[in-house]
Amino acid sequence: MRFDRENLDLAVGVAGLGRWEYDPETGETFLDDNCLGLLGLSAAQAGSFIEILNIIHPEDHQALRDKLTQFSAEDEGFRLLFRVRRANGSYAWIRSLGRRIDQPGRSRMVGVSMDATAEQTLLLEREMHLAEMNHRVKNLFALVSAIVSSADRESESREDFVENLRGRIDALSRGHALMLGTDASEPVSLQHLFDQILAPAMGCQAVHLDGDEVLIPTSILTPLVLIIHEWMTNSAKYGALRHDGAVRVDWQNLGHAVHIRWREEVASYDDSSARGFGSRLLQASTQQLGAEKTRHHADGWLTIDMTVPLQG
Repeated sequence: MRFDRENLDLAVGVAGLGRWEYDPETGETFLDDNCLGLLGLSAAQAGSFIEILNIIHPEDHQALRDKLTQFSAEDEGFRLLFRVRRANGSYAWIRSLGRRIDQPGRSRMVGVSMDATAEQTLLLEREMHLAEMNHRVKNLFALVSAIVSSADRESESREDFVENLRGRIDALSRGHALMLGTDASEPVSLQHLFDQILAPAMGCQAVHLDGDEVLIPTSILTPLVLIIHEWMTNSAKYGALRHDGAVRVDWQNLGHAVHIRWREEVASYDDSSARGFGSRLLQASTQQLGAEKTRHHADGWLTIDMTVPLQG
């Protein structure tokens, strides 16, 4: 079967590919309509490599130049993943593949480009989920260590130690189930939420909970549980739950929102302990909730105030 230029253009278009050509000697470029659409360029802009470079993310400029230089000097394929700026200011990922074609007295580069934004978004989400999983596992080890130490301090016999340890690990499991959303088919009482999440680390320490009746909608349950769990973990690592200090948590139902105040007794507070993936997780969860959150340390107390909209 004769596969003519029209059929080729049709096949390329259906596959979502854009064709391009580049002359390394003159710097002239040619982009077909599909490629213009992928890059968000007009036909007038497409003739100049400088115009194309202007829409490419600055961090990808050097990689593109290096690839083109290598491509011009060596007879090997061209592969590059880079970002281009859209008209709305956002960036899309583009994957380009090409080859050099040598003709008498002239060489040119021809290739295709495709939108790789969905693929890269999935990869970034995967990396975020893996980092979150790694962070949770580290936090789990820290909590288990705190639970063992607390149970040891409060036990008078081996039997007491085993019973205390078993009870707290069971409570940790219930809190973890809430965080995964497996027990979140219906709205959950905020009091119950704190009871379940804080139980593993409470022991005989002074943890005071007080507040209005508030039901947390399932739509915001997971990020809120992540935040409370992170507060507890940080306290077990660096704060009151590690040093037998007092923790006070109270909340107020504002109708359209709930205001939560977490206070813990901490003689000194190192802000660097709140950095890292845990802080990014807190920030992401706070943004997901649309919440307002502040934190300060004064007179031996660390205070966190957070107002969470109650949206079903």
